[in-house]
Amino acid sequence: MWVSLTAKSGNRKVGAIPVSTTETASCPSSCPMKDTDCYARFGPLGMHWRKVGEGGRGDNWSAFCRRVASFLVGQLWRHNQAGDLPKDANLSDSTDRLDAAKCRELSEASEHTKGWTYTHYDVSDSHNRDVVKRMNSMPGLTVNLSADSLEEAAELFALGIGPVCVTIPDNSPTRGNMADGVPIVVCPAQTQDSISCEQCGLCQVKERKSIVGFMAHGIAGKRLSKKLAAA
Repeated sequence: MWVSLTAKSGNRKVGAIPVSTTETASCPSSCPMKDTDCYARFGPLGMHWRKVGEGGRGDNWSAFCRRVASFLVGQLWRHNQAGDLPKDANLSDSTDRLDAAKCRELSEASEHTKGWTYTHYDVSDSHNRDVVKRMNSMPGLTVNLSADSLEEAAELFALGIGPVCVTIPDNSPTRGNMADGVPIVVCPAQTQDSISCEQCGLCQVKERKSIVGFMAHGIAGKRLSKKLAAA
């Protein structure tokens, strides 16, 4: 598993904080946006992503974790502007399963930081659910469960194993969105030009009582918005 770590992001929506990119093989086959409408497949980020690992770019997993362990105490950072948590090649057959050992290694390396990431791994699988629950029980890195509909977002929130985010159409109202009674806060970096992840940090809050909504964006954003609205 290969990961590229950028010490200071050049993305103004993220801010000048560290960001990582994990090789494309990390993404589970169950992700509905894999190889289709994923924003990370396009543009400069997509070009960078495809070079991680096979293109000779990045660090192996343990080297990456050592770099994370060297972060300053309280460092805000985003794991995986593209890619997902490490997949266990020995357990993955018809169902994609997380590599529990590698996930724990990352959690331990980052326990002094304020990091966050997102996962599309299927947590109806007990193995994946337990791995994510353990990661979120540790200080440091926060793992957000990624949903692709309001119904799925409500179901994931009810599990209580971690915070939840959901993709919504790009013409969604900026306030008043709900998922089965749970409030949805649209990403402040999308609704306010003066806000970045560096200033916000909402996705890093493990015990938040709201779901973070991301309006479909990027080159495939319009097409994805139509699919979400139709669903």
